[in-house]
Amino acid sequence: MAGEPGRHGPRTAVVVGPSDVATAVVDTLRAAGAQVAVAEAGGDLAAAVRDAGLDVAAGVDLVVHAPYTPGSATPGAVVDLSPQDWDRLAEEPIRHGLTALQGAHPLLTPTGGRFVLVAPSVAIEGGAGLVPLATAAESLRALGKSAARRWARDGVTVHLLAPTVFALDAEAEGLRGTDVDRSESALGEDAMSPQAVADVVLLLCAPGARHLTGSTFALDGGALMVP
Repeated sequence: MAGEPGRHGPRTAVVVGPSDVATAVVDTLRAAGAQVAVAEAGGDLAAAVRDAGLDVAAGVDLVVHAPYTPGSATPGAVVDLSPQDWDRLAEEPIRHGLTALQGAHPLLTPTGGRFVLVAPSVAIEGGAGLVPLATAAESLRALGKSAARRWARDGVTVHLLAPTVFALDAEAEGLRGTDVDRSESALGEDAMSPQAVADVVLLLCAPGARHLTGSTFALDGGALMVP
């Protein structure tokens, strides 16, 4: 990313995850001139790179994992969840995140690239009725922090972005007026959008971001101002 004079964004990237954020990230990276491969799930990274006409052995500059599980923003009592519901909403996203990390490492090592995990801030701020989503988000953040420490020796950095749940998918609009929707963005709604997350992903590709790893950046427009 720093090797091209005058260029601050990635040249090559893989974006994983069916979410509004993932779509915005793909569009933003392509507008910035990056070649972007899109993967449905974490286990598909190498295949997605090949399908996009990129060289797997040469690696990529950036991998972004921005998942969303349909139904995870629907509030409900944890005691009413079936084992199947819990697995789909809480445990399956963790497995997908693990495979994304496993697939990303060999792609990022040749370039000293960056991994960006997008997981909602709901567990940080608390949200009644969203225990599976909060469980998945916090588990993914723990995996990301562990990877950040281990991968630093390979020159690979990991960034954790925690947007408001409303940025992830339009389905979350059903949470308006609930316990989750109790903090007003100081910067307005635009700062809590999928595009805002995509803009920050690009920001983390700047040369100075190489000094950061393992940190969580809350993207809520200053609603909580978490220290």
